[in-house]
Amino acid sequence: MYRDGQKDDTVIMASSTSASVTNPVTLLVIFATVQLITYLDRGVISTYLPYIKDAYNLSSLETGTLAGAYMVGYICASPAFAHIAPRYNPLFLIGIGLVVWSIAVVGTGLSLEYGTILIARTLTGVGEASFACLAPPLIDTKAPPDKKSLWMSIFYVFIPVGYAMGYLLAGQWDSIHVMSEKSSWRIPFIAVGILIVPFIVFIFYKSRDSSLNYKKRRRQSPIDNPSTSSADLKEETLLGEDERSMEQPILTPTAKVNLNGSNTSYRPLHADEAEEEQHRPFFEELKIVLNNRIYVLVILGYAAQTFVVGAFAYWGIEYVEKALHLDESTATLSFGGLTVFTGIFGTATGGIMLDRLRQRASESVSNPQIETKIAIEKATMLMFVCGLLSLPIVVLGIGLNHPAGFFPLVGAGEYLIFMCLTPINSTVVWITPYQVAPLALALSVMANHLLGDAISPIIIGGLLDQTNNDWRTVFVLMAFWLVWPILFWFPAWRFARAEVRNAESAITRNSFC
Repeated sequence: MYRDGQKDDTVIMASSTSASVTNPVTLLVIFATVQLITYLDRGVISTYLPYIKDAYNLSSLETGTLAGAYMVGYICASPAFAHIAPRYNPLFLIGIGLVVWSIAVVGTGLSLEYGTILIARTLTGVGEASFACLAPPLIDTKAPPDKKSLWMSIFYVFIPVGYAMGYLLAGQWDSIHVMSEKSSWRIPFIAVGILIVPFIVFIFYKSRDSSLNYKKRRRQSPIDNPSTSSADLKEETLLGEDERSMEQPILTPTAKVNLNGSNTSYRPLHADEAEEEQHRPFFEELKIVLNNRIYVLVILGYAAQTFVVGAFAYWGIEYVEKALHLDESTATLSFGGLTVFTGIFGTATGGIMLDRLRQRASESVSNPQIETKIAIEKATMLMFVCGLLSLPIVVLGIGLNHPAGFFPLVGAGEYLIFMCLTPINSTVVWITPYQVAPLALALSVMANHLLGDAISPIIIGGLLDQTNNDWRTVFVLMAFWLVWPILFWFPAWRFARAEVRNAESAITRNSFC
């Protein structure tokens, strides 16, 4: 895959003297497992919020604040991790973050009062910051070219699976009554915090692998050099760093408007400027990311969609109990099982469909720039269609206020929502230059949480307090928030289609020059 007409700055496959090069499948398995464990914690705290609320005598607003506290840690840590990623091995940075995360999750189980558990939940955001912004670009560059979306879907499928497994495991642990209710909720947090330790050790060991880094060297695009073929570019990805640095001039941003709608183009960079270019100032990197209108529209729609998903995650089981009048065990198993099913198959379906759509559309295309823009256009189209279908289905499912309508309709809506997960994150990785991809992902997740699942539990908790726990009205209002992804993703799709046409025209003009 290629970004913005440039050769995909694939993680350099240089030989490592200190550790063997990490197998791509191994990397995917480790990252997917870590993703699962981190979201197990999210599912566990969602299940035990009522217990924590009772244990510390909290209001619904305080409980919702506790659920979204990790966002403070994420906001503080994610820009720092993204900015220093080119200077250090990303696995080392991921390991540091996960150590903090592990301590914080264990600290949740050992908390003494509301203040200490609030601090612990805040620190979990630090670990998420390092992992969420550094892992996906590594997966994308290591994945086979025809299975990039599938690999990303395997990684992201463990978000809903982790949530749901957290629900189920916590619910089942509570049902066996091994300990009193006052202390039983603490054990799963301690267990999850310890469970991740072997994977942290493995990540630190593999951090000696010098083939994994974000040291980026930009070269001319096919638009700048139409004689460069896809085969030539593919072959370049296998070259060592020394060979590649001799081969092409590095490019740096200029103030010229390019085809992706941003105010960033690229000019040749002399060798003595290379090191400086690899470590851009933070605000220059930020400008490169935010100048892309498709990127901004995609993440805003993602945040709006996550607002609804986050509210369901934290209040869904209690809604099923109190609005649909099911007992706690049935509510936990039914809602958790529905989330597991829709999360696995919805996310996988989205990744498989995106791979097929972009491959079919690119069959007759040999230029890497056009391939990337076609992939982004297909991804935004898939997002828009799924978002458009999910809104009426979810609203109707909640409005019926009966298990026979709620589970099939809301399940279908969740399926469509999870289908968007891989197209969204693939677009974020593909549409940004490789070296700033960690920052693009950091900002994406930050917006996703800050405008989505970090605030929705607080807002829903406050509305429940104000409406004297009118669950049906509050959840119907929440479901209507799904109109925003439609309004953001439709223009994103239109802009992506325009970029494909503009790039095709530019290639055609250059071929006659």
